[in-house]
Amino acid sequence: MALKDLCRSIVGTFRVREDQPELVRAQVKALSRQIPLLYILLFANAVALAFTHYGTAPDWMTVYIPAVLGIVCLIRGLAWMRLRDTANDFASAVLHLRRIRILAAVISVVFTAWAIKMFGYGDAYQQGHVAYFISITVVGCIFCLLHFPPAALLVVIIVLGSFILHFGSTGNEVYVAIAANMAMVSLMIVQIIRSYYAAFSGLVESQIDLEKQHTKTIELSNQNRELAFRDALTGLSNRRAFFSHLDEAVARAKDGGRFAVAMIDLDGFKPVNDVHGHPAGDDVLVKASARLRDILGPDVLLARLGGDEFGVILDDITDAAELIRIGRELCGTLNDPFEVGGGTVQLSASLGFATYPAVARKPNALFERADFALYYAKKNMPGHPVLFAAHHETLIRHDSQIEQALRKADLESELSIHYQPVFDLHSGKLHSIEVLARWDNDKMGRVSPEMFFPVAEKTGQVGTLSTILFQKALKSMIAWPQDVPLSFNLSARDIVLPDMAHWLIDQIKFFGIDPGRLTFEVTETALLRDFVSARASIRYLRRHGAKVALDDFGIGYSSLRYVHELEFDCLKIDRSFIEPIVTSERSQRIVKTVIDMCDNLGTDCVIEGIETPEQRDQVLRLGGRLAQGYFFARPSASIDWDALPNVADRDWTETPSDVRQVDAKS
Repeated sequence: MALKDLCRSIVGTFRVREDQPELVRAQVKALSRQIPLLYILLFANAVALAFTHYGTAPDWMTVYIPAVLGIVCLIRGLAWMRLRDTANDFASAVLHLRRIRILAAVISVVFTAWAIKMFGYGDAYQQGHVAYFISITVVGCIFCLLHFPPAALLVVIIVLGSFILHFGSTGNEVYVAIAANMAMVSLMIVQIIRSYYAAFSGLVESQIDLEKQHTKTIELSNQNRELAFRDALTGLSNRRAFFSHLDEAVARAKDGGRFAVAMIDLDGFKPVNDVHGHPAGDDVLVKASARLRDILGPDVLLARLGGDEFGVILDDITDAAELIRIGRELCGTLNDPFEVGGGTVQLSASLGFATYPAVARKPNALFERADFALYYAKKNMPGHPVLFAAHHETLIRHDSQIEQALRKADLESELSIHYQPVFDLHSGKLHSIEVLARWDNDKMGRVSPEMFFPVAEKTGQVGTLSTILFQKALKSMIAWPQDVPLSFNLSARDIVLPDMAHWLIDQIKFFGIDPGRLTFEVTETALLRDFVSARASIRYLRRHGAKVALDDFGIGYSSLRYVHELEFDCLKIDRSFIEPIVTSERSQRIVKTVIDMCDNLGTDCVIEGIETPEQRDQVLRLGGRLAQGYFFARPSASIDWDALPNVADRDWTETPSDVRQVDAKS
């Protein structure tokens, strides 16, 4: 068994390692550099030996044979030099190794036979040159073939074996000693070949491992890059990828190109998370992404920018009609119901477009204008696409002026509060007073709350406005009759900040006012922003005795859910339902439904925006009790407590001439 293994090992030593392609390629690449040197060495040493034996040995041995051998060496050397360019071809590399294995044996036999034949001619010096030729040539050739042990070992066996046999059998003590010495050297050379080859093959394996690791590193880097630019939930591009593509689109379009940027936002998505849970919300986002992709196709850049907001880059499309058509199709597909947990949810979508280079030439400016168009759509045309236009630029500049004016304003002196009473239609008495914000700026004059509060929210200044206005309201309450309540509007930012709720209660206590006299009005928009935080703030305010009202009831998306979970003390029906109430049966049914619901829940119901006696009479017929509007009293900078009973007791049969003027609340 041991002998069989030994034979298998010896045979394996002389075979080409076709099971290791990289090793084979490395061997051929190394040999392509070394073998040309081997042939130069052979030719140079052969010429030297022929020269020393010229005239002593026959010409066919000193001239013709060296000439033939030189031609062969030249041809093979050039062939191996050209081989450097094809060394990476595995099949070709295997073929060359097989050839060099055969040629090594053939050349070893030819040169050794020629040299030993020369040994029979000449004196002792010339014979010594033969011994020197064989020994120095074989050592040089072996070192040139170290990268391929089969060829190197064949040279050792054939050349040195012949050398040892020939010189050991001469009977000359010197040559016998040389033969014995060469036998020892042969063993050392064999060991050198084995050690070098082991180191070489190990180096190749290490290089292969390094290349594999490098490849894995590149793959991981590409995967990480893909993940860094991919939204994990929807599989779409993410915010980083969107802005990267936007930069590239601008760079490409500088030479006359055109494209459009679209911003899409789902209207009413937040309640899906609140009512059905975040897994259902994620499912809706995935389905919404698929719908958008089906319309836009695979080649259009579609990205999820965060939450329920998406971005689109449309190359070579700037025609307004075409963009609006695409926008309507995108909004329309998102209007279709979504299947969620065995039920359905109904959403809508708003969309804003900005085109390059018509509205902006820089990436950030394009994005901001598309975002403003989206904001304008959500505010004025929900569920529809809006293309950024010149008048939007005017609005942006106006908002920018408001922002700068707010930053420079002495808000403590410029902000003021107005009061609008709420009356009990059944008794005619004053029920409460709502505080409204006013801002009079030296440069801009009076600015409507509808204009400066959204800007203040965007720029983070709304908290400062709220604190100033609330303190002014509390100071004014000190002089009021103790039984008159006050309503104060909280912004979307105010209601989601726990510190703000704590500060409000602390201020009420500081001024020594009964918290039960305070009602804080919040809108559904505020609840949509962060329901969990808003719920915590509302519960904190109610726990400390204050009341909370849901303002603009009926224009949001999940009002009944809010009423059920948050237990509001009051609902305020939005003025949009009151304006057509005299002639619209639908408005009458809606208002009647809300009034009856509040009665059943024991919740106050305030009807806003009553401007005519017909509207008041219709509200009374529907069972409404609490109301406010220009028909009763306009907002005023001061309260005439003596006049209020007269206002409450009068018949209200005449409509003020200016009731149609709209005075927005804070």
